[in-house]
Amino acid sequence: MVKMRHRQYKGSRFIFGRQIILMAMNKEKASGIIVLVIICCVFMALIETIIEPAYIVKSALKVAVFLLLPLVYAKITHTKLLDEFFKIDKRGMMKLFVLGSFIYAVILGAYTLTKNFFDYASLVQSLSADQKVNSGSFIGVALYISFCNSFLEEFFFRFVAFIRLSKYTARKIAYIFSSGMFAVYHIAMIGMSFPPLMLLLALIGLAIGGLLFDYVDSKNENIYHSWVIHMFADFAIMTIWYLYI
Repeated sequence: MVKMRHRQYKGSRFIFGRQIILMAMNKEKASGIIVLVIICCVFMALIETIIEPAYIVKSALKVAVFLLLPLVYAKITHTKLLDEFFKIDKRGMMKLFVLGSFIYAVILGAYTLTKNFFDYASLVQSLSADQKVNSGSFIGVALYISFCNSFLEEFFFRFVAFIRLSKYTARKIAYIFSSGMFAVYHIAMIGMSFPPLMLLLALIGLAIGGLLFDYVDSKNENIYHSWVIHMFADFAIMTIWYLYI
């Protein structure tokens, strides 16, 4: 009986010690992901707002920073990053495209209701100048933003900064961090193009949008849902941009 109790005590100590080690490892991995995301966002914000290279150079840098760098980091630190990335619910894809079409209609509807209150022409002109986009390059830029850029941002802000981060920390923290960084990054990128009121609305809208994107990805733990929604939102934005370019 004494020996049995001793073995149980040793077993409980082993389990407790293992839990402490796992908690420490999870905290380290969570901190690493958070630091990585912040550094990448700051770097790209500097590229977008200060260095301002040609659009193709900026796009190549974004691929390197938002896609390749997290993959290299995961390899070096032995952090599982892509083990669930390729899961997809084929039966739900049609519903996603219906939802995406609804998002497209909502954004265009909001534009129709507000175009008499906001000077979209000046906004598009300012944004086009900042991004070095003209009527000749618009189609290529619009396709890149809608398909490639939306994927990069969903991979980075949703898959890395939310889905993978939530494996190592509380999901509530991952929600706040992912949506917050998504909003702040975009505001840093487009802030000079927007008047103060629209800037505030954009910040709130981006944060809420980030939370919604996180939520729709949380069930299946992949980015296909948010990517499709993001694409259709970009389709709508590109449509409005095209009207004034």
